[in-house]
Amino acid sequence: MKELLILINGLKSEIKNKILGFKQKLFQIRIGKINESILDDVTIDLYGKKVQIKTISNISILDARTLLITPWEEKNINILYKALLKNSILYTPYKTGKVLKLKMAQLTEETRKELIKKINFILEIFKINLRKLRKKTIKKLNKINSLEKDCLKKNKIEIQNIINDCINYMKIISNRKKKEILTI
Repeated sequence: MKELLILINGLKSEIKNKILGFKQKLFQIRIGKINESILDDVTIDLYGKKVQIKTISNISILDARTLLITPWEEKNINILYKALLKNSILYTPYKTGKVLKLKMAQLTEETRKELIKKINFILEIFKINLRKLRKKTIKKLNKINSLEKDCLKKNKIEIQNIINDCINYMKIISNRKKKEILTI
């Protein structure tokens, strides 16, 4: 029974981490005020490695809708500019001398729909990860020899309920974000 308790607590701990990661992904989708976190997923190829923009430049907020990016090495400005152009849904990059400016665009209906698609995609990825976690946990549960069939079945149902609760919670969070995006 101790193994079972450890297994369930481990599952709950992993789920908390998944929820935290999900919230962070949704937080990166900014619609009001620009934030440096919108660049967290933007990487560039530099010296044969993928690196985040924040690791090779200073990023500061110029005003509510503009970020200022100053690369540490001037030669990287074109690489940064191309990466930002490729990844821009919410913002438009501009080169001004030795710095880049990111201007957050006003949300159009088309942009809002793209953001909703992005949220749905993120939700689906996390749901898939939760299903994998459920499968892994049930495999571990099946390896516990001391459990009777009734107890095994009851615990499989409990694991499924934990996963379902998590998915429902993530749906609530994503629906709030969608509502925030659709509010004009």
